[in-house]
Amino acid sequence: MRRIAIKNIRRTHDIVDAEYNAGEWGRILSERAWLRASSLEDFLVGHNEAPRLAKVDGGIVRISTSDYYRYRLGALSRLISRHAGEATSLLELGAGFGYNLFSLCLDPRWTSLRGLDIAPNGIEAGRQIAGHFGLDGRIGFGRIDLTDPADPAFKELTGATILTYFCIEQIPYAVEAVVDQILKARPARVIHIEPAVDMLDLADPRDIASRIYIRSMDYQTRLWTLLDELDHKGRIRVTARERMNFAPTLHNDGMLYAWEPLGASD
Repeated sequence: MRRIAIKNIRRTHDIVDAEYNAGEWGRILSERAWLRASSLEDFLVGHNEAPRLAKVDGGIVRISTSDYYRYRLGALSRLISRHAGEATSLLELGAGFGYNLFSLCLDPRWTSLRGLDIAPNGIEAGRQIAGHFGLDGRIGFGRIDLTDPADPAFKELTGATILTYFCIEQIPYAVEAVVDQILKARPARVIHIEPAVDMLDLADPRDIASRIYIRSMDYQTRLWTLLDELDHKGRIRVTARERMNFAPTLHNDGMLYAWEPLGASD
């Protein structure tokens, strides 16, 4: 925990770009591992047999990395289906190269999946993966800057069922403004899966480590309080609050909030 505590990052646009667009998404685009995969599932699961401690069905287990990601395919599908109502289309904000969307694509329920992101390397990788596996008709990618209220892509949110998955965590100084823009767009439903310090049990050493990690990485800590306030004011209806029961590591396992807008458009 000491190593985590002294890390102290200020999460700016440049930091996020370096970690994702120039970092993880750039690496994925450069490696093009999908070209060597026998199927979409093979690409998503991978072949890393290294053991890890992960959260599976709410418990901590030792599991190979590939077995965890194989399990995650079904766990994510069941989770999103449970909270998406009757929707058969989904729009993910901060989708990166679309790992979540490609995972959901294995379920025939989803006839239309779209990912928006600010990172050009993530967008390009997603488009190439979709093309390689012949999924262009079901999965699409585009650009959005969530911190720019004038971004025309906000229009795509109207009437959509929206997912954010550890996306809002990356913009801790714009949480209120981004939620306001999402609300103004009048989506049908929003499902957030994001970090939350206020759900942690500080009697649990693992939760103490998670709290230190979230704060040292400068991830957002205000989203859940904000949504509860909007729910109390009658601007939204929170339909679900629950802690995630799966995660690839023992820290930052996240919490799910689902909500729907109420009242007239602002």
